[in-house]
Formats: sequence, C-alpha cells, structure tokens
Amino acid sequence: MVETIAIASGKGGVGKTSLAVNCAVELANQTKRVGLLDADFGLANAHIMLNQKVSVSISDMLDGTSSMEDLVQVTPNGLKLIPGGSGVLEVMNIDSKKRWEVIKSLDHLENEIDFLFVDTPAGASDSSIEFAAACDKIIIVLVGEPTSFMDAYAFIKALSIEKNVGGVSIVVNMAKNASDATNSFESFKKIVSHFLEVDLTFVGWLPHSQTISNSIVARKPFILNKKENGNLKMRIDEIIKKVIDASRIKSNGIRFFDK
Repeated sequence: MVETIAIASGKGGVGKTSLAVNCAVELANQTKRVGLLDADFGLANAHIMLNQKVSVSISDMLDGTSSMEDLVQVTPNGLKLIPGGSGVLEVMNIDSKKRWEVIKSLDHLENEIDFLFVDTPAGASDSSIEFAAACDKIIIVLVGEPTSFMDAYAFIKALSIEKNVGGVSIVVNMAKNASDATNSFESFKKIVSHFLEVDLTFVGWLPHSQTISNSIVARKPFILNKKENGNLKMRIDEIIKKVIDASRIKSNGIRFFDK
C-alpha cells in the first residue's frame, strides 16, 4: 500500500518545496520506492531543485497530448518525479474534475512506489485543500512569525471545515534552534486549539541555514551535500520517521490510490 504525504503551507516562501524534495530524496536514498508529485501546477519548481529538465508536464496530460506515464521522470537516485510545469496559466486554477483526473491518473504507480510526496500549492486554494486532503498524512510548514501563523491557521481551518480533517503534522522551518522551534509550535498550537478541534503534532524543525539557501541556487538537494548536511540530515530523518509513525487522517472526498 502506498503511503501518501502532503507537504503544504499557508503562504509561500516558508520552504515547503525544499522540504518535500529533500524528504523524498532522503527516503529514495534509503532504497525506498518514492514518488514526488509537484501539484503546484503552473508555478512548479520541484524539478528545478532536482536539476531535472522537463519537456512534458501535467498540462500536457490534462489536454490529452501526453499520458501520466509519459510525465514520470526518474532521478539518478531512483526518485520518480511527476512535474507540474511552470508558466502555464491554464493549469494554475484547474477545476475539481481536473484535480480528480490528476489524482486518479497516479493509480498506475501503485505497484511501483511505497511513498508518494505531494507538494501542494501554497495557500488555502481549492487545489491546495483537495490535494492535501487526498493524502494519508499532511505536513504543514510554518515559520515563527505572525503572518505565517495566520495563513497556516486559515489553511487548517479550511481543511477542517471543507474536508473534515481532524489532525495535521507541523514542521517549523527557519528556526534558531530546537527550543525556538518548540516555542513556535506551542504558540501556534495554542491559537489553533482555541478555535478549532484539530490535533496538531510537532514532527520536527529545520534551522535557518546558508547550506539550504545554497542548495536551492545550486539546484542540488541539501540532503545530498555530504560535507555539510550532518545536522540537516538528522533533522530530515526525524521528520520522516515521525510522519511515517503518525496516524493516517480521515477526510471527505477522493483519495490517492483509493479503490
């Protein structure tokens, strides 16, 4: 059975795609069979971080010129990337029927992967909510600042009201240290618990790091930087373990690999 994990955020610029890419690459390095769907259609950049040239994308599948099988790109470490495409305005706001097509089109990968990471669009759009709720686990990335808290809260509220999601995992990014990350999580949890009946689970944190910034510019996941990634690898491994151990969510609507 494929375990599906959504990586989401209430706003852009908090490191959502970087986390999705590095978690997927790290699991693939552990000889797991891993897929990564870049569901940020029209503004996709997972392929850039993986230094993969994209000739076909989701837009080609949706207009019938390519099949989902044509889209899958296998990276050097075996990760299967399904690119979303960049600069294609027509797929930035696809309707529910098109989203259903994308979700069901991945069924052919069921016997080829053990894990599917879904990098959702930033913010609480219909696409973000639907793709996140179609997964077994949801990680929401936030940073310790009021605007990130507000937008992440809005995302969780939409998941709760529209999809009846009762629990999500939280990763705090760009933290000063473990204590700073924990304090940010507890502050955010206090806000959410006051208004919503949604369980929040802290699954880890990442520091504000020049290594991470450099990796994005270099188009190479930081998890592959063996000279500098000791602490970062430990952080990523912790996040992966805790998310895998977390309970699967229940939600309304269509799910990936749902019979």
